[in-house]
Amino acid sequence: MGMLKLQTALSSSIARRRFLLRPSEPDWQDLLGTPGNSIYFGRTSILNVPVYWDLPRLANPHIAVVGMTGSGKSFFIKTFITRASMLWGSDALILDWSGEYSPWVRSAGGRIIDFGEGTALNILDCRAAKGAPHPQAATPGAHIERLLGAISVACSISNSPQAQMQIKNALKKSYEKFKLPLNRPVSRHARRIPTLADAYSALKNARQPACDSALLALEKLCSPNSPFTSRSGGMSPESLFGNGLASINLSTLPCDEHRSLAALIILQFVKEKMRRSPTAPLPFPRLIIVADEAWKIAQDENSDLVQILREARKYSFCLITASQNPTDISKTILSNCATLLAFRLLHHEYRQSLQESLNLHRDVSSKMERFEVGQALCRLALKRPGAYDGPFIISKIEGEEPQVQFLLEAGNLKLNMQKSEFTKKLWRSGLANPQISQLCSQFEQSGNSLPAHRLASSLLAFGLSRASVLSLLRDLRVPDSALPSIFSRIEAARLQAPLSSMASLVIRDEPKN
Repeated sequence: MGMLKLQTALSSSIARRRFLLRPSEPDWQDLLGTPGNSIYFGRTSILNVPVYWDLPRLANPHIAVVGMTGSGKSFFIKTFITRASMLWGSDALILDWSGEYSPWVRSAGGRIIDFGEGTALNILDCRAAKGAPHPQAATPGAHIERLLGAISVACSISNSPQAQMQIKNALKKSYEKFKLPLNRPVSRHARRIPTLADAYSALKNARQPACDSALLALEKLCSPNSPFTSRSGGMSPESLFGNGLASINLSTLPCDEHRSLAALIILQFVKEKMRRSPTAPLPFPRLIIVADEAWKIAQDENSDLVQILREARKYSFCLITASQNPTDISKTILSNCATLLAFRLLHHEYRQSLQESLNLHRDVSSKMERFEVGQALCRLALKRPGAYDGPFIISKIEGEEPQVQFLLEAGNLKLNMQKSEFTKKLWRSGLANPQISQLCSQFEQSGNSLPAHRLASSLLAFGLSRASVLSLLRDLRVPDSALPSIFSRIEAARLQAPLSSMASLVIRDEPKN
């Protein structure tokens, strides 16, 4: 058995050993928010302290979120929007590049503006919006300057003065063609308004040959099925605000140039709305703007996204910029977001970029490669710096999403059910988790709506007996009168015969042994 031996040690020697160190986390006073007026994120990984987003304590309301697909990035954004709406009634506007948010927005009762469903946006229509206090802002001359900036960013011609000048002259000629003076506001009752197609024609027919970059830019924007060539005003700026939750589905547009230009024009609407708002800062966000994977408009320093970021704090507007790659977000945006959340990042160069900008230790950077879903590196820039203001790790973002509603179509009936209850009933029927996930994916890929015969067909394919499928359909409130039609469709598909050739089908419960 060993024995302890006492030794004399100088205080300077003990100090060098540094066995008592402050954890790399902010003080608990800096992380706890005002009850009922702050958004809960999760708990710190070392001391298990609750982390709250308390706007009056932060330098500004802006948030940057980075992380690979499936790491928890979108879940955090949805949770933040949901809790901001519940706490403060904040509105939210999502620029949805990939269409990822549409099912969630629909289930939350929000509004989706989808360019793939015929939504038009005549970007040359500069008639003054209702309630605009400065009618001179709607002059074609002023509108051309704003429009030229958006086209330059969307089509990557910011560094080509010649292309910009030729497009500017073409825009002027398109207004002159319709006898609209450049220095006077366009009447709201004006019937003849030019479109981008008129500017493209003016560019092609100009005396001076157009440079390739200018011609290619307008040619892309005026391609077939372009939303920018409609004569009607199309989407109204007023429809974007005051409706709680709204999402702009840009995924149905054919190319990045179309998506970028549509997003930039919408951001111009947001900027004008913002500048008409009261300047007295509120202790909560009035409007939350989400730009997810909008790499082209988030990289360019001349983008309206950057301009909104610089002004939004005094109007209580919150900007959330998200990307899989931190280098897709301009340094101006990253350095001016008081809140940064970095979820799992696999690529070394992505982690290296954050390591240099946040002065991270290598150990912390390597941990980000092994983060679990929902685990995130967080940095909060407080108005009054605390004892530790560096980044720290949140064990898991704890949040919630609104209940998702599924719609089951049985003949003329449309049966609503909550996703959580639907999955419980599937589990009680004996399905495994992968099978349940596959059925939920079928609903989500079809806009949360699915015909009953497709559900029944999948259940039979998973090995459920007809008796079990019948029992489940009845549990889902499908009436007996609709069951013959459901199984007739399944039999017709199995026999590869037209439905009209099915003579009759009798549904009987299997006898119990």
